[in-house]
Amino acid sequence: MLAGCAQPRADDPNVRGIGYVRLDEVLKKHPLYPQLSQIDDSIDALGLRSLGAGAVPHTGKQIASQTKELNAELKAAQDRANGILRQKQQDYAQREQAAIAAALAAAGAGTNGGGSARAMQSITASQAQQVTAQANTDFAQYQQSVIMQSNAALQSIGSQLSARADRAFAQRATQLQERESQLSLELSQQDANKRLQLRMKLNGLALPDATRKQYRDELAALDRNEASVVSAQRNRDRQTLAAYRVQLNTQVRNEMAAQSAKIHADTQAKLQTRRNEVSQQVASQLQGLQPVAVPSNLPAATRDRLAAIDRTFKAQFQAEAQKTIAQYQATKAELDARYAELQGADSTATGAANTQLGQLQRERDDLYNKMVEQIKRDAGTVAAKRGLQVVLVNIEAAPGGIDLTGDVERDIESLHE
Repeated sequence: MLAGCAQPRADDPNVRGIGYVRLDEVLKKHPLYPQLSQIDDSIDALGLRSLGAGAVPHTGKQIASQTKELNAELKAAQDRANGILRQKQQDYAQREQAAIAAALAAAGAGTNGGGSARAMQSITASQAQQVTAQANTDFAQYQQSVIMQSNAALQSIGSQLSARADRAFAQRATQLQERESQLSLELSQQDANKRLQLRMKLNGLALPDATRKQYRDELAALDRNEASVVSAQRNRDRQTLAAYRVQLNTQVRNEMAAQSAKIHADTQAKLQTRRNEVSQQVASQLQGLQPVAVPSNLPAATRDRLAAIDRTFKAQFQAEAQKTIAQYQATKAELDARYAELQGADSTATGAANTQLGQLQRERDDLYNKMVEQIKRDAGTVAAKRGLQVVLVNIEAAPGGIDLTGDVERDIESLHE
């Protein structure tokens, strides 16, 4: 019984020299584990893994998808506002024409309305000018936006092509320099024996001055010959590099010309499509501006009545139009804010979050490694006391081994009491 309760010895046949520790369980008993858990929670929160479906997307695919949705919403809001304005303009024009026709009918068939007709035509022409001017302004803004995008795309392509050409040129220059160095080494190796013999002869003490000068001249000649060959090769390499630079520049110009032609064609296609859309919109809006036919030489009272009708309907249309425009502006402002927030999440916010996330991850790794190292040291100490030579960490069980997890847990806790 006493033997059964005693600690196993190293020479005990049941002890095979192996102990094991379940690291994950010991970590939870470590006094620094709450700090480690807090860092893990901060990493999870910052990584948006615990915020659910409403979190800000942090992948390029999600950003692109939501940007496309916002652009579609903005286009739909523009089309809706334009449609409402066109419909209201036609409705008010028809109502105004009906009111004018009723006023003319009430004035009698013998009245003459030439002045009012001219006034109506003038009003219609003014409205048509306003419609055309607004359409031209919108198209000019769109044209400027498309051209700026095209220029930015060309500038980006030019930078990429230039950088690629510079890398190719640097690579070729490095290859030629390595070849020059190899040539210099080969020449030196070819003349090594002769140079060694000349130097050994120069070491002779009883060497006449004329002979010594001859040997020195031969050494100098070897050096000059090697330098001349290398210099000639270097000059040829410079010419090669100059020709290669011309070739690269030509390639860049040709590729830029091709890309420029493609982008220019795409730009013209976009502008033509928008030009056709604007023309159709203007034509549709001008349909509701045709004045009612009125007789000439109307009485003053009838002319005043027609002018009052025109002012009333014009004021009503302007009020309705302002409401529609205000609604569109509010929708656009909301979409712009959402777009700015989305872009901010993709750049500034994401960049700051990534920086903070990296810092937290480094802190977490450092703390975790310190805790693991301390557990390994304590496990080694416990194993030595039990007569074990090998300790396996972070496994469920070692065949024929002894579980030291409980002993290490108590030892870790006691060291920090």
